[in-house]
Amino acid sequence: MPTNSELRAANDPLRSADVDQRMEEFKRAPDPWMEVARLTHGGDRSFAYTIQSLVWDAAPSQYPALEKKLLEVLKQPDCTDVGREFVCHMLALIGSEACVPALAPWLTDEQRSDMARYALENIPGEAVDRALHAALATAQGRIRDGLASTIAARQRWMGGRS
Repeated sequence: MPTNSELRAANDPLRSADVDQRMEEFKRAPDPWMEVARLTHGGDRSFAYTIQSLVWDAAPSQYPALEKKLLEVLKQPDCTDVGREFVCHMLALIGSEACVPALAPWLTDEQRSDMARYALENIPGEAVDRALHAALATAQGRIRDGLASTIAARQRWMGGRS
C-alpha cells in the first residue's frame, strides 16, 4: 500500500517537470504571509493553516523570526480585522515584548482592544505591563473593564506582577 507521500507525489501535476520549472511554479504561488492579511469570515483559510502549522511546529529559537513576519502582516494596508485577529492569536503563542509597539495603540481602540489584550496577556515583560497600565489610565467603560481583567489575569499567572 502506498504511503501518503507516495500518493501525493503520484498526483503531483509537476512530477515530471525539471527542478527549474517546479521553482518557477512555486514562485507564482501566493505568499501565505500576504494572503493571511486578507482573511475574511467564511473565506479560504488554507494560508492561515499554513502559518498556524509553522507557528505550532516552531522551535523557540524560531519565534523571533516568525513574530517579525506576523508583525509585518499587521502593517499591510489591506489587513482585515479577521487577519489581525488571526495574527494576534499567533502572537499570543510566540510573541515577545517586541509586539508592544504594534499592539499598545490598539488597547484603547473599541474594535481592536480585545484582540490586542488577547495577544499581550501571556507575554511576560515590563513593557507589556507598562502598556496595559498606560491604556487603563485613559480607557473608559467596556475597554477599561477588559484591561483591568487582563491586568488581574497577568497578576495571577505571573505571581503578583503587572
